[in-house]
Amino acid sequence: MSWLDRIRIFYGGGGGTTTTSSSVPEIDASSGALALAVVAAAMLLAWEIRRRKNA
Repeated sequence: MSWLDRIRIFYGGGGGTTTTSSSVPEIDASSGALALAVVAAAMLLAWEIRRRKNA
């Protein structure tokens, strides 16, 4: 089996195999902004705790 055949099978182009796809939820702008805010808050909290330990 050549590399080209493997690419065709991977992308669903024959070979007798069937591929199933699953739906993936999309993230909208408000959810993305909320996720970034959570990460930023966690980083700020960790920085503050480290700063107080060293002081």
